[in-house]
Amino acid sequence: MANKKLKPAVAKKSVQKLKLWHYLLLVAIPAIIYGRTIFFDYVMHDDDKMIKENPMLKEGFNLPLAFTTDAWFMDARIELYRPWQSITYMIDYAIGKTNPAVYHVHNLIIFILGVVLLFFFLQFYFKPLLAWAGALLYGMNLLTPHVVGWIAARGDLYLMVFGLSFLILVQRYLKSGSAKSLWLAVPFFFMALLTKESAIALLPIAFVMMYMEKKKMPDAVAWMWLGINGVLFIVYFVLRGKAIASAGNLAALAFFHNLRSLPEEFFKMIIPLGFSVMPGYSIFWTLGGVVLLGIFGYLVWKNKPDQRILISGFALWLAPLLPSMAYEPSFAGVAYDYLDHRAWFPYVGLWLIALGLIDKIKFINKAYAPVVFGSVLVIWSGVNLWRSGTYQNWESYYSNAIYTNPGSGLANLNYGSMLRDEGKWEEALPYIEKGVQLSPDYTDAKVRLAEAYFNLKKYNEAIEISNAVIAKEPKNLTALQFRGSSYGASGQTGEAAKDFKTILEADPTNTHGLFNLGVAYKESNMLNEAIETYSKLISLQPDFPNVYFERGFCYGKMGLFTQAKGDMDASIKIQPTHGASYFFRGRAWEALGDPKSACADWKKALELGTKDAEPYIRDKCNQ
Repeated sequence: MANKKLKPAVAKKSVQKLKLWHYLLLVAIPAIIYGRTIFFDYVMHDDDKMIKENPMLKEGFNLPLAFTTDAWFMDARIELYRPWQSITYMIDYAIGKTNPAVYHVHNLIIFILGVVLLFFFLQFYFKPLLAWAGALLYGMNLLTPHVVGWIAARGDLYLMVFGLSFLILVQRYLKSGSAKSLWLAVPFFFMALLTKESAIALLPIAFVMMYMEKKKMPDAVAWMWLGINGVLFIVYFVLRGKAIASAGNLAALAFFHNLRSLPEEFFKMIIPLGFSVMPGYSIFWTLGGVVLLGIFGYLVWKNKPDQRILISGFALWLAPLLPSMAYEPSFAGVAYDYLDHRAWFPYVGLWLIALGLIDKIKFINKAYAPVVFGSVLVIWSGVNLWRSGTYQNWESYYSNAIYTNPGSGLANLNYGSMLRDEGKWEEALPYIEKGVQLSPDYTDAKVRLAEAYFNLKKYNEAIEISNAVIAKEPKNLTALQFRGSSYGASGQTGEAAKDFKTILEADPTNTHGLFNLGVAYKESNMLNEAIETYSKLISLQPDFPNVYFERGFCYGKMGLFTQAKGDMDASIKIQPTHGASYFFRGRAWEALGDPKSACADWKKALELGTKDAEPYIRDKCNQ
């Protein structure tokens, strides 16, 4: 009798009810490990185009804009459609403009919410303690720095939130039979679609879960529900087709090439090796992942976890990933091979299987289980605390990218471009040159190289690389701009004028084309044509830098000193520290018979560093 009385007590203990500190840790540990990200800057990879430098975002909260443009708020510029992500950026901009802290805080909150939702999702399969441990560990897996630290990974964070919310409601329907939960899942499916294209996989995942739970095809209500979700997908697909650029192709070769990402990401998810913000394929990580998946597969085969968990887990893991691996994007020639941040949601499926295996062998009841759990949690947390620093700013980001994946043309090109933006042209040049070498078919890389050569006064090299771009794309206006500018700077003004005329034929309102065509005319002593061109530019953009100065110079050279003085007045008003404008206004004053005003302007010009004024002051101002 005594033994019989003990059994209920043991059973009650095995329920393993969670305490308040369990729930607090579920939030606190991710917040502590990734809290430093709220002090990070932009990494200038996609976050610059979507937020920091995006003129469309700065127009204010514009809901239609989010649905009618691509993920960069542009008119069919790229192949990605992420309306909800765009809306969240609008919300952040309304709160803090371009302050990166606002965007990082948002990422951190949604990340923690995803971990909490994972805990609720896992409770449909496991006891609370295992669900808690599984959610907490998954929140610290070694790929998570990518989704928390990179502002541009917002779509993956929300896919986790909406995707898990959808699946939790489906599971509630399967457990309770309440159709209310099923219909509540519909908006979460649509929101997931608006967050990331791979959310379409939620429907086959739900179908598999329904079948595995009841061992029969879905009932009439579930079929109707699937149909309504299908209609929502069609609506989404139509909206998407009108907003994005022409996409790449589906290709069997791409699928087999990208298949390596499955074992590689599994390896890097649990082993602290191979971390890269711009990963490229590595035979070491591939083989390591194959070995780990082999061991994992053997343990699953030997211990045979719940079939419901096994099949549902595989569906959740593979359904969002396999279609994307057959996709060959238009930018494949310059980008990295795959993106580790995309693993945040689908690898929940593989984690589900792993927890099913742990549950089957009753590992959690072992005396050493807390030590193993604590050790893994501490190691992963420490590694992630350190790794998250790679997203601190553009320098740490691209330094990691180049060090870990030196074969990435995009990493070298972008690093060089950031140095260029800081005016460090000499330092930038070798990185941009390597970017072109590694991605020879990427036109934009060659255009950036032409820009670097031009600014370093390597005009022949700039003309040569621009010729290569123009041979492939005759109407590439930026390449024409740098070739024309290089022709002009090297004295070939006739060739320069031809390029700027070509630019203006394609885009009559191209202000840089107009300015440089005016310079070409001026250098060729075609002063009337130069004045006409500058006047057109002024009518389009009255505050264009130096345009009044250049036109005033031409007027002065033609002896039209009243007009020359008027343009120098306008130039000084726009740029009051431009010494050359004071100098040539002084020349105009002299020609107009006002030596006092001329001397005042020459003195001001010398004060501002224009040495040409010195002999005029000495010879004509009694000094």
